[in-house]
Amino acid sequence: MVEQHCHPGSSVNPRAIAGRTARYTLVGATCAVAGNAVMILGDLAGAHYVATTVLSFVLVTPMGYVLHCRFTFREALSWRGFLRFTSGVATGFPLSLLSMAILCTGLGQPVLLAAPATTVLLYVWNYTSAHWAIRGLWRRR
Repeated sequence: MVEQHCHPGSSVNPRAIAGRTARYTLVGATCAVAGNAVMILGDLAGAHYVATTVLSFVLVTPMGYVLHCRFTFREALSWRGFLRFTSGVATGFPLSLLSMAILCTGLGQPVLLAAPATTVLLYVWNYTSAHWAIRGLWRRR
């Protein structure tokens, strides 16, 4: 059964959700390519994966916020939203670092393989936290 909200004519629209998910995936892929490029190029330059993970976070997080606000969720930029978005990404950061440590240090995988694998593992977490940060999970429209 479709969930009905208190506002007349509003309902959960599966097509709207599918469109937003497709837009999220496009922006997420753009950010993933940028973040993985930072990590892989840093690795090729001799930097440790911990340093390149931090650098990727610092560079890609603001880009991701702007793209998700403007394109994915079609919401206005705000400092509050940016701080919430950053906190969501930051809480996923230990998961990313742990995944890299397991894959690189524990299993001896190269960053070239570990960085994209970690990106795939964090997709669901990042989608949920971005949605919460920018739109709010329970906000009625």
